[in-house]
Amino acid sequence: DSSKACVACTGGHQVMAVDVVNMRLDRELPVGQNPVAVSTSPKRNEVYVVNTGAGSGQGSISVINAENNTVAATIPVQRQPLSIDLDAAGDVAYVANSGSNTISVIDLRARRQIAAIGAGEEPVEARVSPDGKTVVVPNRRGNSVSLVDPAARAVRAFFEGCPGASDAVVLPDSSKA
Repeated sequence: DSSKACVACTGGHQVMAVDVVNMRLDRELPVGQNPVAVSTSPKRNEVYVVNTGAGSGQGSISVINAENNTVAATIPVQRQPLSIDLDAAGDVAYVANSGSNTISVIDLRARRQIAAIGAGEEPVEARVSPDGKTVVVPNRRGNSVSLVDPAARAVRAFFEGCPGASDAVVLPDSSKA
């Protein structure tokens, strides 16, 4: 529903569903510990919330049914997840797990992690290219960038020399990040 916005409330273990048309709080939804990022499905009426967990413990993804504003599922991932991005079909999500130096591959239909790909030191984002052939991963502590091949579920290239790497964008034609 385009009249709603979901906002992660890191200090409150909740997500606020805000009605942006009528300018009011629709409801607060309890999710996992320390929610830090949200994303929406391009084809299902779902919102995905990244929960970093407590300290350096295991994180999770809360799946919110946007029709009725309920938490439909919780998907365990690795330690300290920070971001989520979906493939164009909305069937697979990639989660950057800062505390475990991995990228979780999530089957959104089955609602489970299907792989964990080793990345650089402290990955902070997993950005899927528009053509779906590359996942760009800035590694903050590693001062590097990993390029992941989603089909092979492996790092295809690794570039050092990017101090504090933190954010990536990919051109619409997928030629450069």
